Amino acid sequence: MMRLTTSPGRRRRGFSLIELMTVMAVIGLLAALGIPRYREMKRRAHSAAVVSDFNTVRIAAYNYFADHSTYPADGSVGTPPPTLVPYLPQGFEFVTPNYTLDYDVWPSPLNPSQLVVGVTVTAEDAELINMIARNIRAGGIGLVSQDGYTYIFAGL
Repeated sequence: MMRLTTSPGRRRRGFSLIELMTVMAVIGLLAALGIPRYREMKRRAHSAAVVSDFNTVRIAAYNYFADHSTYPADGSVGTPPPTLVPYLPQGFEFVTPNYTLDYDVWPSPLNPSQLVVGVTVTAEDAELINMIARNIRAGGIGLVSQDGYTYIFAGL
């Protein structure tokens, strides 16, 4: 009976260079497809958060108006007006790592005795601002500027 033997030389251990390069190419392809989707999903999440913050500030301003028959005075960028704070949820922030809110009040161009009230969001990410403008377009009036979007909710 003849016996087949393997050569006593080398035994194969690990992966060949071609196998490693193939795996790296597949991982690179998956990353190239996944990273832009991930960024877009993050923008959508931030956009939804901004729209939610718009509604929170709008409802707080309406509640203030119901109690005082006027809207709160304008505040500085990133800071809610002190008179509006009791109407906002506890811990509500105007400054986040991705965007900053600003509560705005100015005289109406059509009737100077009437006020126009809105909330402006500014962000370094221009795509985020564009996404916010697209998302809010169906539910309100807004103005797009170079680095921000103003959602007008009263006075026009």
